[in-house]
Amino acid sequence: MVNEQGPEPTEIPSLPDEPAAGTAGKRTPPASTVQIVDHALLVLKTIAEADRPRGLRELSRDLEISKSSTQRILASLERVGLAVVDENSRKYVIGPAALTLAWRHAANSDLVSAASEATARIAAATGETACVSAVVDGRRVTVYEVESSQPLRLITGVGRPYSLFSGATGRVLLSMLPENHLKHLVGDHVSATGATDAAEIADRVAAARDRGYAFSRGEWIMGGCGVAVPIATQGTVTAALSIYGPEARLADQRMADLVPLLQSAAAQIAIRWRQPA
Repeated sequence: MVNEQGPEPTEIPSLPDEPAAGTAGKRTPPASTVQIVDHALLVLKTIAEADRPRGLRELSRDLEISKSSTQRILASLERVGLAVVDENSRKYVIGPAALTLAWRHAANSDLVSAASEATARIAAATGETACVSAVVDGRRVTVYEVESSQPLRLITGVGRPYSLFSGATGRVLLSMLPENHLKHLVGDHVSATGATDAAEIADRVAAARDRGYAFSRGEWIMGGCGVAVPIATQGTVTAALSIYGPEARLADQRMADLVPLLQSAAAQIAIRWRQPA
């Protein structure tokens, strides 16, 4: 996760992009970025994270990008296989080419490489699903997962985004962030959800920071429990190690008993992660 500094970038002019009606100036990217690239990545990210197919008009409206620009972006994404359109509904979903990107990330990720062995050991020792998660664009995303072999088990799904404000893993990840970043995320969460418990959120995050772990019970899925501990932060990547399972197997005392095991594995992952490639 090292940013290599190369020669000074050449300024590339962006394609003309008229603002959508009533939204002029709301999505002006920073001067150091290329607008059409920003917009294309935003469209791709929105399609990838959606829980249903998205149409041209709603993408244009929700992202505040003109319809003509959104249409050109979708056509380009479709051409390279990053988006697929249903011929009947004319709505878009993520395309198969995204699998290659995900596979290459997993294959080349320093964090995944450092975590795979220890995570597999935790899954075997606990009998529960073990996973490594990171903060990605204000959400928690599982970057590596070893599923429980039990018939009744919980899985999160590699690459699937979840709220940082629900579950043990989210609290641990929040507890590792710089204070200004944490305040920004809490503010966005309160604005987006209408939540009025900013102080309670801050208290729960502070408790996770002080203890060095967090528990959850029925927060993001009914009957599901989780235990999470911090791994480390490297550059812009903040990571945590967690196990998930049904409450029938993860009583409070059992979760407490598993904390030292998870902390030991997290420390091993952190050491391997810091080693130069």
